[in-house]
This record gives sequence, structure tokens and C-alpha cells, in this order.
Amino acid sequence: MNILVTGATGFVGKHLVKDLKCCAHEVHILVRPSTDCSSINVSRIFTFNDNIEALAVYLRQEQIDGIIHLASLYVAEHKTEQIKPIIDSNLYLGTALLEAAKMAGVKWFLNTGTIWQNYNVPDYSDQYNPVNLYAASKQAFITVAKYYTETSPLRFCTLKLCDTYGADDTRRKIFTLFDEIATSGKELAMSPGKQQLDILHIDDVVAGFIQLAEMLQDDTVALREEYVLTSGQTYSLKEWAHLYEQRNNVHLNIQWGGRCYRQREVMKPYVGNVLPNWKANKQIINMLNKVIGGGGKLGLIIPLTPSLEPERRVA
Repeated sequence: MNILVTGATGFVGKHLVKDLKCCAHEVHILVRPSTDCSSINVSRIFTFNDNIEALAVYLRQEQIDGIIHLASLYVAEHKTEQIKPIIDSNLYLGTALLEAAKMAGVKWFLNTGTIWQNYNVPDYSDQYNPVNLYAASKQAFITVAKYYTETSPLRFCTLKLCDTYGADDTRRKIFTLFDEIATSGKELAMSPGKQQLDILHIDDVVAGFIQLAEMLQDDTVALREEYVLTSGQTYSLKEWAHLYEQRNNVHLNIQWGGRCYRQREVMKPYVGNVLPNWKANKQIINMLNKVIGGGGKLGLIIPLTPSLEPERRVA
């Protein structure tokens, strides 16, 4: 397939592009003019400068079969000056892609969602309740996409992710903090630590994206509007700290309750409809020694507080 990927310079994007190429797919990436592409080994790059007609021409000329949309701006607790960037990244860019895809006759669009769109709702309900503005902007895009699927043959599906971890992750990680305080002995103020965490290895995440892309390409496969990827295992933040201490024979000087839970803290991850015939093959509980032994290099991302988890843009 000829596939256009957005967000290719991000953690998931880099791994996805690599594996798509290994599967003999022709990979194109869309970037902004300011994006540094030096870390991506892709020759087919389209620089999007808000010219939707030019993007449509590119999609048509390159005979793009489908788009995997990863690009987003994540902000855990937004400030007023961040509203416009969030809307531009999470709503406008995707809408521009849909408009161009419709003009060019692109067959399918694989959107990336988050389980934070389903805060504190019954399992498998698909009920919308956003944790924050970031999650709300992701849901707003799905609403916009409904117009395009109703007015064109475009197939559209959303894949919702939980927390992820894996090699070469440069995002802020909880195990990195554990490493720091285990070495320095400094105190780390944290929430009471009862929030459950569903954490998925990047290899399993990428496998899910590739499988769903292939399902979208096949007209005979009936699809739900959205699917979820999950490890099937959850542990509390405090349990992760205790496991770290036990496996490394260290003491973490953590002040549990030194920080309040953030507003609308996710205490129990959303349980949705898992992608059919997919399962997580790598359980972090079985890789914990390797994760910790790597000094956090195979760590995981767990949003803690705004001061520890800055905004992230993937373009």
C-alpha cells in the first residue's frame, strides 16, 4: 500500500514508519515546515504549509491508499494561550487532511484516539466524556470526520491508545524519575498513587496500527467506528514504585500524597472494544527487570503533573 503518515517524528510514528517499510509498504510522511526530519529514513516527504489543494494533488499523484494520522498536541492541563495550538493541531490539521483525502479519492483514514475520551464511563459503552481539552479536541475531530464519511466513500476508523513504552522513547518517564531519586536519594512528591495504569509496548501498538490499516484496505472487512488497544493488565502507580524497589533492592524516597491528583484524574483506564484478532504480546510486568536495568531507556510515559509532563507536539 501507499500510506501517508502524520506525526512520523514522534515516538509511535518513528516505530510505525520503520515497521511499515519492513512490511514492504510505500511510506510517505507529512510534516510542517518547522519539522526536523533528520531522524526519519523516508525520502517521500510532503511539507504542509496550509495549502490543502496542493496536498490533494500530492495524494492523487502518489496514489495514496490511506492515511495514518498520528500528529497531535498533547497538553494535560491547558492554559488559555494553549487553546489555539491545541485546536490547530488536533482539529484543523486533521480536517485539512480529510478535505484533501476526499478531493483525491483516498480510500481510508486511520485516526489515533485516546482512552481519555472515555473518562469514568461504563466498560464497552463508547460513551464520550473527555478528561481534558486535549481529549475533547480528539473527539471533536471524530465528529468532523462524520461529514466526510457521509459525503464520500472514505473509510474512517479510530484506534484509541493507552499509555505506551518502548525503546528510544524521549518523553518524560516515571522510571526515569525513579532512577534519579534512587541514585540521589532526593524526595519526590507524588499523588497518593492509587491510579491504575494500562501500559502497552510500542511493538504491540505498531502491530495494531498495521493490522487495522490492512483491514481498512480490504473492502470486505466490516469495521466498528473505533477500537482500543490494551495490555490487559493494570497496576497502580504505587504498585509500580514498590516493584521497582523490590527488583532493584533500593528505596525510593517518595512522598505519597505530596501532590494532589490532577483534575479528572484517570483512576481506572477505559475498557473498550479491542481490535479483533490482536493481542498484546509483550507484558511490561515480564520485562520490568530489563526496563529498569536499561536505566529507564525502555521506560514508559505516565502523565504526572503539568510540571513533570510538559506539552508535546507531534507533527
